[in-house]
Amino acid sequence: MDFKRLNNMTGKDPVLNRRITSIFLNEFESFRKHFNNLPSTAELDQIQFLLHKIRPSLVIFELDTLIKKYEESLNIRKTGGTIAEHDPVFLETLNETDAKLQMVKSFLNSLP
Repeated sequence: MDFKRLNNMTGKDPVLNRRITSIFLNEFESFRKHFNNLPSTAELDQIQFLLHKIRPSLVIFELDTLIKKYEESLNIRKTGGTIAEHDPVFLETLNETDAKLQMVKSFLNSLP
């Protein structure tokens, strides 16, 4: 993946891209761990805060399609609904998150 928004921001500076990508990757992995517990956690505000925190970075890394999926799952839980651990939509969101994490890792590893 090219991450055009990131490259436009940094002027394709590999050092700056590496730094920003490393920070984002750590934050995104942390969010993923918390989101994974969505079916059983009572700390919905914490997940909402973490999503709010990484939202601009998701946009910069062109992963903003995930934001809507995260928000939909959070809204189900916030309105008293339940999400089963084997819910197809929830699992699809986790799988897409894992795929996007792998893309970001590959990008980071490709930087000089």
